[in-house]
Amino acid sequence: MASAQFYVRSPDVEKGDLAVEEHGAVYSGPGEEEQRRQSHEVELKYGFTDRWEGIVEGFFRQDIGESLTARQFELGGQYEIIERQGDGLGFAFRTIYEFALQDHSPDEILFGPLAKYVVGRDSATINTFFIGQLGDEAEIESLELKVNWRLKHEFGDKFALGVEGYSEIEDLAHAGTFEDQKHRLGPVAYFEFGGREPKWEFAAGALFGVSEATSDVTFKFDAEVEF
Repeated sequence: MASAQFYVRSPDVEKGDLAVEEHGAVYSGPGEEEQRRQSHEVELKYGFTDRWEGIVEGFFRQDIGESLTARQFELGGQYEIIERQGDGLGFAFRTIYEFALQDHSPDEILFGPLAKYVVGRDSATINTFFIGQLGDEAEIESLELKVNWRLKHEFGDKFALGVEGYSEIEDLAHAGTFEDQKHRLGPVAYFEFGGREPKWEFAAGALFGVSEATSDVTFKFDAEVEF
């Protein structure tokens, strides 16, 4: 199934902005469905207009007892439908085609909306992504759902704290029980350095599994430089 990292995407798009991002995770206490050591997603984004940006991503994963390998190469874009000005709502739609790099793994397509609501120094962001499989190896009737969300409070221009949550249902037609699904949440700290160009942003946190299928703790970190 799709391998999106533990990162909550923003609907905001800025023309001419080039960003390079790394989203990493280290797993502790593997759950019944997750037998992983670490995973990494490298992302490149560029705003071609005030509303549309192009996206290139690469995903790497190490399962228990295996080496770190490239799993997917991804191409897509995001369109900002409602452009937020200060406080209020921002809304966008993202579509990504994910090329499988492992034998007998199907290509996938990810699509869905992103929303962010801001009031002063507080914000709430949610991503709702659906993933379908393509090609000869696909499970035709399978549709996966990923929901990522974040509540964040900024203490200043350079530091913020928040709570993030990630849920995954691998097959909506056969969702199973809550314990069969992957659910995790936990605290995250956010840091920002530098000026307008380049601007560096970092985040680190611990996500705790709240279902049997999920690893006990996932340590996440994000690094982004924007030009």
